[in-house]
Amino acid sequence: MPKKLECDYDRNIFEQLYEALELVDKLRSELREAKKTPREKTRKEVKGETKEQTKIEEQKATHRREIYLLNEKHEKAVKSLKASHRAEKQENQEIIKSQAHEIALLKEENASLREMLNKNSGNSSKPPSSDGFRKIHNSRVKTGKKPGGQVGHKGHIPKFFTNPTKIIEVKAKKCQCGGKVQYSEESYAKKQLADIEIKTNVIEYREYTGVCECCGRSVANRSPLKDSITYGNKLKSFINMLSVEGCVSINRIRQILSEISGGLLKLSEGTICKWNKDLSKLLAPSIQTIKEKLLVSPVLHKDETGIWVDTKLNWLHVLSNDKYTLYYSEPRRGKEADIEAGVLPAFKGVLVHDNLKSLYHFDCIHAECNAHILRYLKGIIETKDRKWAKDMIDFLMKAKTAVQSALSSPEILEFHRRYDEILDRGRSEHLRDENLDRYGDDVKLLRRLREYKTEHLRFLSDRTVPFDNNQAERDLRMIKAKTKISGCFRSIDGNGIFAAIKTYTSSLRKNGLNIFDALVSAWIAKPILF
Repeated sequence: MPKKLECDYDRNIFEQLYEALELVDKLRSELREAKKTPREKTRKEVKGETKEQTKIEEQKATHRREIYLLNEKHEKAVKSLKASHRAEKQENQEIIKSQAHEIALLKEENASLREMLNKNSGNSSKPPSSDGFRKIHNSRVKTGKKPGGQVGHKGHIPKFFTNPTKIIEVKAKKCQCGGKVQYSEESYAKKQLADIEIKTNVIEYREYTGVCECCGRSVANRSPLKDSITYGNKLKSFINMLSVEGCVSINRIRQILSEISGGLLKLSEGTICKWNKDLSKLLAPSIQTIKEKLLVSPVLHKDETGIWVDTKLNWLHVLSNDKYTLYYSEPRRGKEADIEAGVLPAFKGVLVHDNLKSLYHFDCIHAECNAHILRYLKGIIETKDRKWAKDMIDFLMKAKTAVQSALSSPEILEFHRRYDEILDRGRSEHLRDENLDRYGDDVKLLRRLREYKTEHLRFLSDRTVPFDNNQAERDLRMIKAKTKISGCFRSIDGNGIFAAIKTYTSSLRKNGLNIFDALVSAWIAKPILF
């Protein structure tokens, strides 16, 4: 039974073709054997069969060579295709890897940009001026009470002035019937009109020159004024208040004075700047006294904010407590400015600040602001949804409420234990996150809370230390109003002049003293020395 021809697609086609040819030859041989007659072949027939057999062998050899050449060509083509495929595959894998890396970077950048866009004054250290028209969620807990005075509130009504400038008696002489009306001394109800009068007083001194009747000597009289036009201390003090306390620009001060004086007072901008500069020099003794008071204070607050001075970024620093304020301006933000101010190098009390690392250069007790931490934690909740951040907010708010009454040592230790427990849970939460950014805000904050634990919890053991640094932030708030209204300062000297006068007026306000009267006293070289 001849072998059945079947095509095996898994084998080389040329090898199968070669086997098929051999099978055909075998069949041909078997067929010739079957057709042989009993008679012997003639020499001619044998010779013919030999020629035919030789021809067939030659054809077979030719076919074998062709098959071999085709097989070799095929193998080369297959090898070339395989090499090309491997190179293309490798190239595609590299492209895929590069694109995957680029996608990961774009995702990271997108997350970072979204995080930046989601930051506002309520969940970061950004100022409220950067919020624009976005509605910021108020972190205050709603009480359900309506705005305004609550039930039971006593309320306040204006009180009568004790010494009226002018009294007008409203008395009708006759009744409607024509009779004369009689009044007693106490039969009246009083009403008062309170207003201010803005009037320009111009006092002219006439310096006469005369001749003595006895000796004929010429006598020249001199007034207390040095210049032909001299402006009074009240006017100067009023302008100083507009510039520093009112944060009014120099040009607008000129306009205001011209309008309220009916056009009589037309001052130049240089004159107003000179008066501010002269006043700042007269306040040197008061500023030195304020520095001495701050130096012996048990707790000080420190903060700084950036301001533009002649198109360059400078820094306005504040060092304050509830009674005194010291402002000083420097091109630098770091410790050099504080050293030059001269208070912190010798200060030994508690310094509350916002984790400015250069402040740890000074050898005093440090405390960190927790109001900033609450904002940072809120931002982490909104962007990363970290459970430990929610727990830390609850912990800090409870601790803030708890210190309203004195805490015992076991209670303080319990707060410290809960603080460490929350940080440990935060670390575990980060380790479980496969997409954790090791340089993200949440990781940095967790590291900061652990590193500065003592400073953040100092308010628990020392009741004189506040929970936050709001004192310094409130003292710096006016500088933002100044820059919004007046723009930048034109020179470093102008910035320093503003800081000196504001140091004086802010301390006056905290001590309940009249700023205008104190400025008038300063112009006569008698500033308040506190």
